[in-house]
Amino acid sequence: MNPPRLPPIALAATLVVTVPVFAPQTVVESDAPRHPDLVTADEPLVRIGMTTGADEYLFGNVTGGVRLPDGSVVVADEANSEIRRYDASGEHVWTSGRRGEGPGEYSALGLLRGCPGAAITAFDRGQNRITQLGEDGSVVGTRALIEEGVQPFNDPVCGPDGGVVYTPYWGFGTDPREVGEPYRRTASLIWARGGGLDTLRSGIPGVEGIGGPGGDNSPRTWGRDMVFSAVASGVWFGTSDDYEIEHMDWTGRITRVARWAGPDLTVTPEHADRYRNRFLENMSDDPVRREAFETHEWPRIESTMSDRFPAYVAFLPLPDGAMWIMPHRWRSPEQELHLLDADGAWLRRLTIPAGLRVLDAGRDWVLVRELDELYVQRVAVFGVVEGG
Repeated sequence: MNPPRLPPIALAATLVVTVPVFAPQTVVESDAPRHPDLVTADEPLVRIGMTTGADEYLFGNVTGGVRLPDGSVVVADEANSEIRRYDASGEHVWTSGRRGEGPGEYSALGLLRGCPGAAITAFDRGQNRITQLGEDGSVVGTRALIEEGVQPFNDPVCGPDGGVVYTPYWGFGTDPREVGEPYRRTASLIWARGGGLDTLRSGIPGVEGIGGPGGDNSPRTWGRDMVFSAVASGVWFGTSDDYEIEHMDWTGRITRVARWAGPDLTVTPEHADRYRNRFLENMSDDPVRREAFETHEWPRIESTMSDRFPAYVAFLPLPDGAMWIMPHRWRSPEQELHLLDADGAWLRRLTIPAGLRVLDAGRDWVLVRELDELYVQRVAVFGVVEGG
């Protein structure tokens, strides 16, 4: 028997939120964080994953992770089309999912944060489908994200009413451009709920592309894009040109602008060298492949590279309305997160060691994916402490 298909609006009654009241077009500017900087603790609270051993501790391709209120960790492993839950000590609790097209089956798997109505919410990009799981990993319900034939450009984000916010993908090849010509596509923010679609805002500067041979346009290396996330009071979004984001209520009205003084965004030759060397490290035992990369592939990548990093690439909202802002990870060997409060004031800066990919974060912890010396994937939860 198939699990029930749940309309998103039916979940709204399970969520209790406090909505901050914003004055129209309030501007909040921060020259520096208002509290001391943070760093990750030297040792993790828990680390999950191994090189060899039981299958439930071996990861193929971690594409998402969330930490639940009880400290347990849920991981999406796209390579195995599985969602796995581990308790706060790192012990395996259950595995759910397999490759396929039926309920509880996946093809391109990720996890959504902060979705009401279910313990865990998965999004399958390949099937354009949301799946809700219960505490025990059983499938509670499934539904198509949006109308047939339209794909989101990035993963959607959950709204407080059980609906989702997304921006549709229209491709890069529809506007012929001169080879090497940079440009930006415009984007719309769509609110899908209860079987209906509302356009909250359109004409936003979106992904930055560059013209290629034969009209084959593509995203620009380190190019800018529109970034967004939903909170109880509406949607925070920004174009990533500078350290500025805007808050839009659920009617599409801009109520607040937040600006802060983040690090320099200039792309230098050192940035490009570090990026190229990362590719070459994976080809150290294959001189023929290295030569082909240096001669053909790297010049193409370098020709599409932007001269400025995006100011941010992701938002991680917290239950109290605050939000972690994630700058581009290639700007510095160490990664930063900037914590803004619900009003948009810059509270703290968190510095994270190089090589860690942030999956989820709270006020005093961060969940990351890490690679060991053999490039084996693991996940770990680190506490955060005040820097020295």
